Formats: sequence, C-alpha cells, structure tokens
Amino acid sequence: MRTGAAVVLAAVLLGSAARVAPAAADPLPINPTVTATVWAHSPTTAEYRITGGYSANSAEGDVIVRRTGTGAYTVTLEGGATTGGVAHAVAYGGGPVHCTIAGWYRSLVAPDLLIQVRCFAATGAPVDSRFVATFTNRKQIHQGRLAWFVTDQAAPTGVRTLPATYRYDSTGGEIRYERLATGRYQLHLNPHPPSEYGHPYFPLTHVTALGTSAVNCQIAWPDHLQVRCANAAGIPVDARFTVTYGVRIDLLGHSAGPRFASGTLYGENASDGVISGDSYNSVLADYGGARGTLLGTGRYQMTFQGTGTAYGTAFVNAHAPHFDSQPIRGHCVLASWFRSGADTVVLVNCYAWLGVPANLNARISYTTWPFA
Repeated sequence: MRTGAAVVLAAVLLGSAARVAPAAADPLPINPTVTATVWAHSPTTAEYRITGGYSANSAEGDVIVRRTGTGAYTVTLEGGATTGGVAHAVAYGGGPVHCTIAGWYRSLVAPDLLIQVRCFAATGAPVDSRFVATFTNRKQIHQGRLAWFVTDQAAPTGVRTLPATYRYDSTGGEIRYERLATGRYQLHLNPHPPSEYGHPYFPLTHVTALGTSAVNCQIAWPDHLQVRCANAAGIPVDARFTVTYGVRIDLLGHSAGPRFASGTLYGENASDGVISGDSYNSVLADYGGARGTLLGTGRYQMTFQGTGTAYGTAFVNAHAPHFDSQPIRGHCVLASWFRSGADTVVLVNCYAWLGVPANLNARISYTTWPFA
C-alpha cells in the first residue's frame, strides 16, 4: 500500500495558485483520462480497499478510502494521477446527511489521484456516513453533449469566464457564470445540439458543493441553468461548486458503452401517491424509459427500464422548485439501488432543512459502467 504526503496541484481544487509537477518516478502521462466511481460503505473504518465490485477505476488501480476525521474521508484512485476534471459526492444510506467535495489532487509520492469528501448531519455538524463519489475528466463523446466545470470563485464580480483548466464543453464554447444574489448563480453555456426526434432530450445535471463547510448546492428547474446554495439551516450562502451537464451521456461522461439513464421526479407536485417526472434512457431510441413511485413523504423509487446489471452507480441531487423566486427546500440522499430483472431500481429519500422528510424535486441518474 502506498502512503505519504500529497500536494495540491491546481487552484481549481483547493484554492492554491501553485502547480506542482508529478514526481520523477511517475510513469503516467501528465493528464490521462480517468473515470472512477466508489461506494464507500464503511464510514468508521480507518482505511480499507473497496472490493466486491463496489468501485471502478479506469486507471485499473485499487480504490482506497481513508477516514481522516469525523465525516472526513480521502478516496485514493491508485494509478489515477491526472489534472482537471470534476468530482461529485452524495450521502448514502437514507438518513438526513449531505456530503460535499473538499478537493481533489495528485499525490506527490505515487501516481494516484486523491479526492476529499466531507459529510454533515442535518444540524451541519460533521458526521460519519457512507457515500458515493465519482470523478471524470473525459473529453470525448460519440453523441449528445457533455459539459463539466468547477467554479473558481464563490462571489465573482459580473459575468465570469472560467479558465480552460476549470471546464470542458463538447460544443466548444466557453463556460461563464454570474452571481445573481447570495447563494444564487446563473450559468451561461451553449445550447444543446438539436434532437433528431423533434423535441429536446431531457438533460442530465448534477451539482456538488465544493468546500469543507456544510453547504448544499443544487440546480434549478431542469433547464433554467441556475445553481442555488444554502447552509444546513436553509440560509442562502455563497459557495463554489462542481457541475456535470449534458444530454445523452452518463454522469461519468460516457455517451456509448454502458447503459445509462437520468431523470427527475417532481416531488413538489406529488399527490394521492402519484409522482410525475421526465427522463432519458440510453436503451431507448427516444424519450422516457423511467417510472417513478411515491413510497411515502420524501421517499421515492425510480425504475430505469433495461439497465439492470450486477453493480453500476446511482446518484441523486435535489433540485429547486419550479419558480426561481422560491427558496430551495432541502436535499436528497441515496437510500439504495438494486437490479430488478432487466431493470434498475433506485431508492431516494429527501429531507427539508434540519432533517424533516419532505417531498422535494429530485434528479436521479444511473449508469452500468464499468459494465455494458
């Protein structure tokens, strides 16, 4: 097992302006394409390697999780040393916990990538938790559109254009954003490519707060291109955040290979045990391929048709109410996911601030990667 100090290599991650070259013994190219996902299932264990198919690392190394304090974890992708990219995290297990990404960086002493995760209870206090984390810096797709980026300022002045090292958009355009008010940001991206079916594809969008404080960030109504951030009490706060956005791609940036699906459940409109939604599913030629079920207050089931496999990765964010003038109301967590015949079932729990179950809007995604 390789251990040792690590250094921050990019300002995009932890706010440092320094860039440090990889160690001379590092056999990897400077910026290889790396895709990874991990289900961290043992929240109080000091250090463990993920086994049993609950992680995937395109660099073909192991995935190690180290607990560095209450609710503080470092995920090591062995052989995954790279730069740029985007990381996400979400709490797993069903309780009112939310997780952030604190940063990611190359190790100085080994060709590894380290991702820092922080998890918080409903009160905002650090808490040990299971979680799902992902990373990708993919820049090649075969269809649709892929954009990922990391904001570099919590309170930019005017419309800020992100440096090239902080973002990627397969349409070739710049990515800009502006702060509209405390904790409220407008994104400026190129429009999606046209659909051959005469209507827009439903977009995939996931957002994770970037930092070490108990902050939750989420996208506005599916294509409003606004991000809203609040602390554990629901008070708007300025924050940095990471975003993955696109159509006909999975959360890891794949447009072909794995089966994948993404959709939203409109919890704010749920009534009489019925919850409506929209979705895109790669196993279908057009639109849909998902079914939502309201199991109880704030408890949802999303069934993605034709995506059943042994493992795969699920993810969820709450998303803001329909009207931009309404405050964001809470956050969502993964309760579990599992194969059901040819389909995949994802269970999600949503909570208002301070941990009360609530019917919130939820963005849910699933990919079979690394399986086809």
